[in-house]
Amino acid sequence: MASAPLIKSEIKIVEVAEADLAALERLFDEECDEWVELLKWDYRGPSMLIRDVARQRQLSGFVAMDGTAAAGFAYYLIEGSRCSIGDIYVSSAWRGMGIDRELALAIFSKLDQLPRVKRIESQCVGVGNDQADRLFQERGFERLERCYMQMDVEVGEDEVSGPRGILIRPWEADDFAQAARVIHRSYRGTHDRLINSQYRSEEGCAELLTILTDHIWCGDFLPDVSQVASLQSGTMVGVVIASRVASGVGHISQISVHPAQQGRGIGRLLIGRALAEFYRNGFLTASLAVTSANTNAMHLYQSCGFRPMHVFPVFYFEKNQSTFFSGSRH
Repeated sequence: MASAPLIKSEIKIVEVAEADLAALERLFDEECDEWVELLKWDYRGPSMLIRDVARQRQLSGFVAMDGTAAAGFAYYLIEGSRCSIGDIYVSSAWRGMGIDRELALAIFSKLDQLPRVKRIESQCVGVGNDQADRLFQERGFERLERCYMQMDVEVGEDEVSGPRGILIRPWEADDFAQAARVIHRSYRGTHDRLINSQYRSEEGCAELLTILTDHIWCGDFLPDVSQVASLQSGTMVGVVIASRVASGVGHISQISVHPAQQGRGIGRLLIGRALAEFYRNGFLTASLAVTSANTNAMHLYQSCGFRPMHVFPVFYFEKNQSTFFSGSRH
């Protein structure tokens, strides 16, 4: 099935290095405003990092230009044999014109020239990218959905009782190695392991944990809100990582329980303690994102008070000898 062409033929797709940076800045500003309105997430920190790379003409990606106005942009990052599509964003005034599809096509065309790329992932929080969604599926990508959820933070969450023999305490700096192991084991056999290849190895989980605790991509890390569950022996069996994504808005960026300890209420206890710490620190709202196919997690979060706010598709693709990336699925 062929995707629809651009409605406005005047729109041109150019590489970021050739784009009008002033026009691109206005588009970045619009995206930040939309994140605040839709997700209550102050995205200015990560956005500024992306802009700095764009100013240096080192951002791999494309911009859709309608005359002197930037209508949309997309960028990607290649690490070894893996490519991560970082974002596909189209201004609200230009949505529905096929720009999202053209930006995705431009990335695909570039990746077709890079045989070393064997895996492509797209985990960006998309808004209105319906034609890009269809194109991903036509090109053979596997599709899942992620659900962004929020709740009002209220007193009393720390009253949740947990299983006997489980100790809950705040995160400490030397918890990193054990946490990476727990995260890795908790994702075996899950949909998230398919979406994000970092979950496939302990090393990848350590890289992900570094992003969550040392960088601003998922907000400002809050060690006092983040919690660890352990046995009395000190062995870690669960962890929840929390961050600040806006004034008064906290985010649970990671929650994992060791498979041998799942089903005992440890996840609920960790969430309750984190919510209580959010409350003590003056947060009014808490959020998280979950893969919709993870029905157990969806049920847990909903029972804790989280409600869906935004659903968006995520994609992954593995190249092999019988499937060429630029080919369509018939």
